[in-house]
Amino acid sequence: MNNFNSNTRRDVTGRDAGMQAFFQKMYSYMSIALLVTGLTGYIVQNFFLQQVVHLLAGSAFGFILIMALEFIIVFMMRSASAQNPARAFGLLMAFSVIQGLTLGLLLAVYTTASVIIAFVSTAAVFASMAAYGYLTKRSLNSLGSILFGALIGLIIASLANIFFVSNTLSLIISAVSVIVFAIYTAYDNNRLKDLYVQMAGEGQTDMTGLAVNGALMLYLDFINMFYALIRLTGDSRQ
Repeated sequence: MNNFNSNTRRDVTGRDAGMQAFFQKMYSYMSIALLVTGLTGYIVQNFFLQQVVHLLAGSAFGFILIMALEFIIVFMMRSASAQNPARAFGLLMAFSVIQGLTLGLLLAVYTTASVIIAFVSTAAVFASMAAYGYLTKRSLNSLGSILFGALIGLIIASLANIFFVSNTLSLIISAVSVIVFAIYTAYDNNRLKDLYVQMAGEGQTDMTGLAVNGALMLYLDFINMFYALIRLTGDSRQ
């Protein structure tokens, strides 16, 4: 009887089929979000560029308003994911559209070649760090407080740079952002693996809400790294 229980107990390691299905679902959600952002950015660049420039670049108020709206959506997503994953996914799509406004500006400012190079570079860094976070047997939880402190510092520095424009500070923020979000990619994948193991061990089977939240986390890692890289390496159209 004990042998039967031992053999049929579900393995919740990195080789567990359930975990692989969970990560596939999560990365599918993330990919859809990136696609929505890309399509929105293309539409903005070609049809609504002047309106978005006026909103985001015309005044600091518009930029801060968009940031505030993004924070509200993230908060609502975290509240909705446990009870209503479908609503959380809809909020993720709304967040992706808002991010597309920023992408539309970047597509108008930087050359197509720069955008492609930045995207491919981001994908390469993201994939390698995600693989490390998923495959490593070490827990990366100790990095959480350090990364959160660095993120708060980046937000404060970015807000300050809106009012006291400095090209040097902008380059420093971008360089640090690449490092921070690359490490965040490994940390988030590692954390999501641990959360899956914990929830699976508790007998939970429907982890759609966690998949949506995880997709948001990984989406933010990717998109912020992309923004930072294109600001660092991109060639302007002018």
